[in-house]
Amino acid sequence: MSPNPRPPRRSRWSWASGQRTARQEPVPGVASATFTLSTLVKNRLLDSSLLEEFRTSTGLADFAWRTIYHTGARATQLTLQARIARARGFVIFMHGWDGCGEIWESLPALVCQDNPRLVCFTLDVNGFGNSPFVDPVPAVEQCDPRASMRAVEHWASLIHLKSTHAQARRVPFVFVGHSMSGASLFYKSDSNGWQRERYGLLALAPALLRGDALRQGFYKALGVGIIAGTNHGIFDWIKSKLSPHFIEPLIGGASAANKKLHLKVFARTSKGTLAQTFYAMGMAEREPQRPHWDNFRVILGHNDRMVGMGPMLNLLENQGLRSTNVRVVFGDHYFFSAGRGSPPNHVKNREIVVEETLALFKSVSKK
Repeated sequence: MSPNPRPPRRSRWSWASGQRTARQEPVPGVASATFTLSTLVKNRLLDSSLLEEFRTSTGLADFAWRTIYHTGARATQLTLQARIARARGFVIFMHGWDGCGEIWESLPALVCQDNPRLVCFTLDVNGFGNSPFVDPVPAVEQCDPRASMRAVEHWASLIHLKSTHAQARRVPFVFVGHSMSGASLFYKSDSNGWQRERYGLLALAPALLRGDALRQGFYKALGVGIIAGTNHGIFDWIKSKLSPHFIEPLIGGASAANKKLHLKVFARTSKGTLAQTFYAMGMAEREPQRPHWDNFRVILGHNDRMVGMGPMLNLLENQGLRSTNVRVVFGDHYFFSAGRGSPPNHVKNREIVVEETLALFKSVSKK
């Protein structure tokens, strides 16, 4: 692919050759490659003006993701670009507060192993990981669940995952969101061309706190407290000395590796992002306005201290969801995280999430 001084809007999937790193996943037959929008611009695979439009629209300085795919028997003959072009569907994983794309552990790879024709994407969203905000203290409205969902939709269009009017092939999507991003899925809209797309939504322990005054107050107070600590010069001390105690109640039964990852993200994320994203979850001002709940699924942990099961079930019922939309498993806020230090039930829960993801894909594929 020859570089141009001013690259045009390139054809579908040409960005795939711009991978920053490639690695073999822990699941046999599955590999991954890492990307950022800025890397695509550097490699002349994306017009710099499109990145500037993204920054202006979302407030994010960059956007990072990992593409996970099944290599198959012809791994040496098929490029990642070819595998994406031949994919039967895309599964997009979106993490929660103080996370990054790696919190999903082997779950996306297991999805690809069970259905080799799916390609998965694990995103860094909402100012975390390698998708930081431009402003170290972003506006609350840039951090709320709705804004985060709009940023993901913008990204999908930017790299041509979403079909255009000229393309007859419409590949189904499944969005899987946890906690903060689980709440974002409630604000997925059919605007900006998405009414033509086939997609399903799977919310895991969604931190949609409307009607839960106790938890809303906690989230907002914590956000205000972080900013106050910053203004008084004590938050650096909190981050270095108390972060394990601060993070532990939020991640509960997650694996030891996942807890270590959260501490790493916590240490590297700006104080303003930590505060404003938490405060935005507590505000929960906008009510979801979905016309229907077809192909929308929610999985809750029975012992989730961050998302109360009782208030959440009441909220889901009031929003119009039915019993067939909701599933409860034994576990806490990170009921899908399975590894050293996590409860035994989490291994089965991870299998359940894989099963629900594949079932949702099968459902939307029939539309």
